[in-house]
Amino acid sequence: MGFDEDQALETYKSMISVGTEALKALQLINGGAIVALLAYIGQSSERPQLAALATKPLSLFLGGLVAATLAFLGTYLTQFTLLNEFFKGPSLRGPKHMTWLLTTIVITLASLVLFACGAFAAVAALGHP
Repeated sequence: MGFDEDQALETYKSMISVGTEALKALQLINGGAIVALLAYIGQSSERPQLAALATKPLSLFLGGLVAATLAFLGTYLTQFTLLNEFFKGPSLRGPKHMTWLLTTIVITLASLVLFACGAFAAVAALGHP
């Protein structure tokens, strides 16, 4: 391989690595928010009231966690389809890799939006005047 091909390969590998770390971060912030919220409720003397108020934020964080996990499936399907496109060429049937890539990007952004909505919902529901 020439220098340009080596550089392209290393860039491709680093892009996959950065994407993987971003998805891990989304899982971490959504999962961490769930744990933190449950710990906060568990330590409070007003558990029953807070538990009722925390339903919406917990649901949003859980949705964000599920979306981030589904995005990993999307990355697999993107890479699998890209590999098949490379070897089979135009004879490949079904969705192309760009379809999977755009779907994965939308799911990833949904995870981030769900986290933000969950954070705002938690502050609104549990904030004390």
